[in-house]
Amino acid sequence: MRKNIKSLMIVLVLAVAAIIFITTTASTTQSINVLGVAQTSISTSNAEVTLNAKEMNDYENAVAAMINNVRVDNGLNAIAADGLLNEVATIRSQDLINRNYFSHYTPEGTNVFDVMRASGVSYRYAGENLAQSAPASVGTPEGFMNAWMNSPTHMANILRAQYTKIGVSMVEIDSRRVVTTVFTN
Repeated sequence: MRKNIKSLMIVLVLAVAAIIFITTTASTTQSINVLGVAQTSISTSNAEVTLNAKEMNDYENAVAAMINNVRVDNGLNAIAADGLLNEVATIRSQDLINRNYFSHYTPEGTNVFDVMRASGVSYRYAGENLAQSAPASVGTPEGFMNAWMNSPTHMANILRAQYTKIGVSMVEIDSRRVVTTVFTN
């Protein structure tokens, strides 16, 4: 447990460093920010599933396809879209938009792993990559994918061999777009 907490802290520090780098090198009027975190060996939950499976739209399918292309190009298996993970990703994206924050932790201190456990999503390995853009139009699937692949923590999340499922959600309002990807095995 202590090792997992230490690993999580290292990932969070690297993610913050990546955000600072991306934010300081991006244009002042257009930017893409990303956050990524992974956890491993998490106990599964027997809670009742309360989510409804959600289909991905064209944008979300494009993000998932790009992730799978990168995985296959790196000798890994493609991962399958999962309707419940799409819904978890939507909950996260919508909350980030509705409450105007950008973090793996809600203002109350909960995160995607809490959402998955509360919803009965079982996993041994799980991770989340976040991205946001302003204006929304610069947040293309290609733009977010490039930002993730230029960040060691996000690329590691995308290329984690243990992952077999993905959920993707894009939500935008006014001039802000948020994309959440959720990975599990």
